[in-house]
Amino acid sequence: MSIYSRGNLLRGLLLGFAFLSQTFPAEGRFLQDDEKQPSGEALFKKVWKSNEIESTDSGDGLGPMFNAISCVACHNQGGMGGSGDNITNVQILTVLPRQDSRRNFRLDRVALEMLFEQSAKLHPDFKFKNSTILHRSSSEIAQYGNWLKDVFEFKSVAKTTGFESNRTMIEERGRLLSETPIYRVKKGSAKDRFTIQISRRNTPSLFGVGIIDSISSNDILALESAQKKKDGPVKGIAPITNDGKIGKFGWRGEKSSVAEFTSQACAVELGLSNADHPQARMPFSKSPQSGKQSHDISKSEIKKLVEFVNSLEPKPAKLPETGNESQLLQKGQEFFNFIGCAECHVQTVGIAQNIYSDFLLHDMGSELADASHSIERKVHSFYGGREEVEFEIKNPQRWQTPPLWGAALSAPYMHDGRADSFHDAIIVHGGEASTSVEKYRRLSPADRKMVLEFLQSLGQESTLDEKSNPAAHGWGPPPRKSRKGRLVRN
Repeated sequence: MSIYSRGNLLRGLLLGFAFLSQTFPAEGRFLQDDEKQPSGEALFKKVWKSNEIESTDSGDGLGPMFNAISCVACHNQGGMGGSGDNITNVQILTVLPRQDSRRNFRLDRVALEMLFEQSAKLHPDFKFKNSTILHRSSSEIAQYGNWLKDVFEFKSVAKTTGFESNRTMIEERGRLLSETPIYRVKKGSAKDRFTIQISRRNTPSLFGVGIIDSISSNDILALESAQKKKDGPVKGIAPITNDGKIGKFGWRGEKSSVAEFTSQACAVELGLSNADHPQARMPFSKSPQSGKQSHDISKSEIKKLVEFVNSLEPKPAKLPETGNESQLLQKGQEFFNFIGCAECHVQTVGIAQNIYSDFLLHDMGSELADASHSIERKVHSFYGGREEVEFEIKNPQRWQTPPLWGAALSAPYMHDGRADSFHDAIIVHGGEASTSVEKYRRLSPADRKMVLEFLQSLGQESTLDEKSNPAAHGWGPPPRKSRKGRLVRN
């Protein structure tokens, strides 16, 4: 993905709604004949509009902040409910505290108090957390545009690839990371300066989420326990949600059920307020809470949506057509296991067969770090009116293992869509997966090809045809390099 300038990023946000309206206008129109009692599928395809009052409530429809105008606008790869291309990535706005003399972010109490105090003037969400969604558009486009200008019009923009800049990356990984950077800009005076970061989240596939929802928490905790007992770097941690449950959904396991995931997506991505989640606030609002009391989508409609999403079957792996193809795919899976991919991408978890995930959080290294949602400010009230403030610091390098069933239909890969192919996705792994990456690199081109063909069989036909371009899949000859050692595109 190309590097956008500050101006391009701002223009992209301002034009987001216009683009989405032109790109996905027909996805929901042909199934809106019965608006009084729409099915879950019809709701998933529905094109929502601003100031649209439903018969079930007195809501105002789409927005005021939104990223898309329908569910299917983002979830469409490989069929309705699939993942999304990078154009549908969610953008996250994060604030980070001042840096010390070594350019490390200060995480002491004084710096964090100042961070939340100053950044709350930029957006009310920053009163208690250091990240919020940077929406593509708003029904109040003029005011939102002025706010965006206030955020992005600074003297300099520094680009980095993680929580801290890393200049020692291997060349190929450096190219992949630099094509999807995390943007950072400075805000405030020298005394109270803080950093603004813009990062991305790739739209996940919804195929098979009903089965994932039914996986026992004990099955996931058993995998965590087994990894702790083993030698080696892989030590996953079960994600725990705010309500104390095991998280199965979201790139960091933020939600424990499809119902929670769906209600939040309706509110955050479409601005559809509901009984379980308030809609996103306007960034220039002075109110600490959304003042809207009515709902844009009812409990029964959310329930229908959840039932439909739960009904989306996982995409099965391709069945080999010949004995030779079967042997090659089996050999590819053996290499997949040999290099260590299966330690995290566990084939079967509880009732979920051929899912290839452990649903644990793993340290993926500083190059994949993203400080969004890594700091929370919690205020505890006690009798007598006394308040106590504490800060929770989370590891910005941990990500939940995504399921691989149907993965051949889900490109691009990784949490921000920085990898266009399976080969690229493997290469950018770091941290606990570094040993596996090195083993993959040491495989012969033919053996590496079998690993990639095995992955390519998960969800669609294998590309075992010798006429296919091997370089596109990462098993061809090394790419050309310039005198400075940088990769050169052919």
